[in-house]
Amino acid sequence: MDDNYYKKYEPIFDSWKIVRKIGEGNFGTVYEIERRDFGNVYHAALKAITIPGSRAEFESIIDDGMDITGATHYLEQFVEKIVGEFVLMSKLKGNSHIVSYEDHRVIKHDDGIGWDILIKMELLTPLMTYMKTTSVTKRDVIKLGIDMCRALELCQKYNIIHRDIKPENIFLSDSGDFKLGDFGIAKEVEKTQSGLTKTGTQAYMAPEVYKGQPYGSSVDIYSLGVVLYRLLNNNRAPFMPEYPKPISYSDREKALTLRMGGNEMPKPSCAGDDSRLAEIAMKACSFKPENRYSSPTQMREDLEAILYTENEQVLLFPNGDDLEIHSAEYAQEKSRGEMLNEEYPATEVIKDSATEVINDNSTEVIHRDYTPKKKKIKV
Repeated sequence: MDDNYYKKYEPIFDSWKIVRKIGEGNFGTVYEIERRDFGNVYHAALKAITIPGSRAEFESIIDDGMDITGATHYLEQFVEKIVGEFVLMSKLKGNSHIVSYEDHRVIKHDDGIGWDILIKMELLTPLMTYMKTTSVTKRDVIKLGIDMCRALELCQKYNIIHRDIKPENIFLSDSGDFKLGDFGIAKEVEKTQSGLTKTGTQAYMAPEVYKGQPYGSSVDIYSLGVVLYRLLNNNRAPFMPEYPKPISYSDREKALTLRMGGNEMPKPSCAGDDSRLAEIAMKACSFKPENRYSSPTQMREDLEAILYTENEQVLLFPNGDDLEIHSAEYAQEKSRGEMLNEEYPATEVIKDSATEVINDNSTEVIHRDYTPKKKKIKV
């Protein structure tokens, strides 16, 4: 789609203009937008989604046996489903550990076939950008875990299961708070009691979700545990070859099989002397739900017990507590189309005898330029 396509709606939300495109996936484009007022400039992120994505997509629906009226109704139901997520996002608005949803518009195309959906959100630094430009410490990992637990505590309050906790859905604010974003596949607990849905990214997916079994909110704790594990393991998933050994397709398949089979995870390689942090991560991603933390609050309290100050860091880690996050390897994998969230194919969602494919590449929802600090990362 033309990069200037959405400019026709300017001023967007009455006063915002598109500055530049900052991300694009199979399901939407992300722009930086700005508003000027009395000499001040305000910035935000705009996610723009067009349904259907192209004329060819609409024609493929018709080719499945629908007429124009039927295809339009089918797409309208999909748009309603997306709009329904805004209700979910508005419940979480204003929390310091949830990416803030600010506004949205749904605009029907003049020809009656299709819609443009515009979503305004706060502008943040993606965790993956932070990791590639800044030295990541064990304290960062602990702080990230605490902040994500706080986000999950709010989700628990509203009976929400996120179901897609992964680094690409974690962002960093200017104040240093980690925030959870992309609730695109989150559903309220009562809608998943049947255990018929299977959504998320397999690299971080809990075994019971992968196997199509009934599950509860502990699947988010499991995914967060895998995130922490990877940060303590040279950016590699459990059962993967140790860095810097190359990773093959068969290695990925084997690692998934071992993890879903309940094999005991090896200790993450970067945990070092701080075994308590590794223990917390591994408890969170225990194979059996009953062996995990019973709540995000319980996990947060364990993480807070080992959080240390910069002064204490010198005593605990006299040689520094930087983790070896191999950003060069990540960049190479990205160029080969093997990003972390693509370790396994997109996951099918089974619901009401219909099959949809959840796009796992919509993680560039909110982006922000980040001024690199002095790099200490070993590459």
